[in-house]
Amino acid sequence: MKKRYWKKVLVLGLTVSSALLFAGCGKGNEAAGTTAEQPSAANQATAKAVPESKTEEGTAGNDGAADKAYKFVFAEHVANVEEQAPQVYAVVQAYMKEHPNVTIELQGTSSDDQIRNIKMAAQNGSLPELFWMEQGGAVEMANAGYLADLSKEINSDQAFMDGFLPGMLDSLKIDGKIYGIPCELQSNGIWLNKALFDQYGLELPVTYDEFIHCAEVFRSNDIIPMAQGAKDTFTAWAFENMHCRYGFFDHIDDIIAGTDKWQNDDYLKFYNKLADMRDKGVFPDNVTTMSYDQSVEAFMGGKAAMLNSGVWDTKKFDQSDLAGSIYYWWGPTFSDGIGNQNVSMKAPAHPYCVSAKVQKEDPELYAVIVDFLKFYYGEQGTGIIARDNQSIPVTKYDGEIDKEKYPVFARVMEKMNDDWESPAACPDMYIPGQLINQYRESMIGVINGIYTPEEALSYMDEQQSTIQ
Repeated sequence: MKKRYWKKVLVLGLTVSSALLFAGCGKGNEAAGTTAEQPSAANQATAKAVPESKTEEGTAGNDGAADKAYKFVFAEHVANVEEQAPQVYAVVQAYMKEHPNVTIELQGTSSDDQIRNIKMAAQNGSLPELFWMEQGGAVEMANAGYLADLSKEINSDQAFMDGFLPGMLDSLKIDGKIYGIPCELQSNGIWLNKALFDQYGLELPVTYDEFIHCAEVFRSNDIIPMAQGAKDTFTAWAFENMHCRYGFFDHIDDIIAGTDKWQNDDYLKFYNKLADMRDKGVFPDNVTTMSYDQSVEAFMGGKAAMLNSGVWDTKKFDQSDLAGSIYYWWGPTFSDGIGNQNVSMKAPAHPYCVSAKVQKEDPELYAVIVDFLKFYYGEQGTGIIARDNQSIPVTKYDGEIDKEKYPVFARVMEKMNDDWESPAACPDMYIPGQLINQYRESMIGVINGIYTPEEALSYMDEQQSTIQ
């Protein structure tokens, strides 16, 4: 077996304190959750085309000398960056304020549309200068020569490199070259409304049996046990954590090599658990039509005791009336699981990448983009992300947390600093890019009753065979 875990991977240096150090503002991910709403901020681009002119003469600066004006597109994977990824929006605004000759045109779209748009743009030579891309597609684009090699600029700045958490700069490293930086931590989990657990005399669950018992109590009292937006297949997050407890990394390398199958005894146990959750009423009655946004609404409205999501929703919950009652959980352990059951998810998420075209054709603009990335992942950007927006950075942050003002964020950071092992990559980022959506569909398909566990694994073997 090839171990794919970091032990005690995060030492974030975040201290929970009652000292008032934060002034919160303004949402996450891959919010990983995406909607179809249109951008509302004036500076968010709705046009798909990349502007023709990137570098041009600007107005006089403070010293009276002519400054060059620079403009580049930053294409994100949420429809409304200001509302859905306020930490990104805030860093962009702060950078432009410090660099008035630089205009960053935020282009927002849903993650599925973003992936399609980026693939088409690569083919017709119109890639945005800076953009989010899912891991598998980014690997393919790097190998095809579409992505800038950032190694020189990153490796020559030791202080910048030292600011990252362990393994973050390795997530899109190919043959020793760095082609992207994680947009955030891919921290999947289950949110719990402790007030509802207390109301029905339930302890927060640890094991799968406790999880099912809680679900049965909630179901009998007309409370949705766990809100799940199964209309959106990308919402398989917490199930990937569970799959790690059924030997995902024991088999996947051999599956990719063609010497093992998805249809194996360990994986079948996991998929049977998905069917068991479905049959025992863990999910809402309308799970097949519930979107991610609707699942969040049900949880925040007190209609659901749990929610399958991730840390990208932290700020949203800290701003809600339920802030005092919301806890974060890595999901249940399993008595019939395979290997270590104390597995968390503190892995790097999908990357931000730079177009190779701008690196080759406009070195000055490329240097500006690199400078922005160093601002984003440097001390100032990290402070804006963590301190001001209660988002979990991929860089080290030594500030303190006011747990009275930000109780959800404080609890999340306690989980981030626990001693549970984390994979070096989330399962959907470890498998070949062509299989990411199919992998999610296989799990959601069992939950929606489309597949039996055996059929879901057979489907994955069929899909795997098309890329071998």
